[in-house]
Amino acid sequence: MFRPQWLTILFVMFLVSCSEPKQPIRVGAVLPLTGTFSVYGQQALRGAQLAVEQINQQGGIDNRQIELIVRDNNTDPAKTVLYSRELIEQHDVLALMGPVSSSSRYAMSEIASKFKTPMMYGIDYEGRHHNDYLICYSTIPEHYVDPVIPFFIETDKKSFYIFGYDYIWPHRMAKRIQQSVEQNQGSLNGIEFTAFGVKDYGKTLARIQSSGSEVLMLILPGQDGFEFIRQFRRYDFDRQIEIVAFAADETYLNALEMEQLEGIYTALHFISQRQSDSAQKFISDYRQLHGDDAVVTYSSKSHYDLINLLKMAIEQSDPITKQNVMDNLHGLSMYSGEERIYLREDHHFDLPMYLGQFRQGELSVAKEFGVISPHDQRQGEQ
Repeated sequence: MFRPQWLTILFVMFLVSCSEPKQPIRVGAVLPLTGTFSVYGQQALRGAQLAVEQINQQGGIDNRQIELIVRDNNTDPAKTVLYSRELIEQHDVLALMGPVSSSSRYAMSEIASKFKTPMMYGIDYEGRHHNDYLICYSTIPEHYVDPVIPFFIETDKKSFYIFGYDYIWPHRMAKRIQQSVEQNQGSLNGIEFTAFGVKDYGKTLARIQSSGSEVLMLILPGQDGFEFIRQFRRYDFDRQIEIVAFAADETYLNALEMEQLEGIYTALHFISQRQSDSAQKFISDYRQLHGDDAVVTYSSKSHYDLINLLKMAIEQSDPITKQNVMDNLHGLSMYSGEERIYLREDHHFDLPMYLGQFRQGELSVAKEFGVISPHDQRQGEQ
């Protein structure tokens, strides 16, 4: 028979066990917070932080808080591997998020596959990368090349020039651009690739001038892209040349002068000036957390959505294991109508796409392309 003092002790132990917080659900983020692609990494992190903050304020997932553990890979594939392994082996993360560059994505996906850990990627890339543990919330060439080329052909701009970085994404993009130009009876007058960190683009600008091209397809995001646009605007062209700058988002508004950006086009799955209720709520919440002047971009939005999709998959998983979460991500969707995103069996998304244009210091929607569904990325090129 228990004595009264033992009953008291057991009751106190019961209360303590009930009040002890559950272990957090850890998510590892490996992103370039410094270096060439830092603007995309910083925006990605802020979007993820907002989702984590909102989920935790609402009680977490089954009374478990989400803990975001962040590492800066400086766009270095070797650091991406090092940090990915650390987050899985030492911090027991349920999922990985990041990185930005394609070379770093391939490096991280090998680690994710080895340790059977869900990996959430939220940046543009060249397509056709399928891995059992990789989720790509990404615009790929079919999302924005295929609708953009006909847009210019229909406005009687039929000659194109491609200039981009000399690595995987721009090369694959160039191939798709060439196919689309040919299919739409346009002409491709030049393709050129460049190394990172070039300071003088004079010779390239001269080749664009002599090519007679009417549209420049610029696949040069980040700091080098900013410098190229500055030099482009100073060059004395003998005609108007339209620029389509891929991955150009709202961060360009702070990086370049209004006159330098004027008229430049870009194709994105999210533009902050779009006046829908869901977009404006997201922006309001984002600025409440990060400040009234915080810039909101498609990278912010994709990583915000990825955390929320992860939450949905975790809530459907019993028990919560990496494999169950990965399996339950398939088929999830968010939003509705022309804003609906849908995660497919090939681990890629149907996404709403918009043609944006920089006008008078703002990035606004020039044309809505609707929800675009690329072919199954497990089937290779089509």
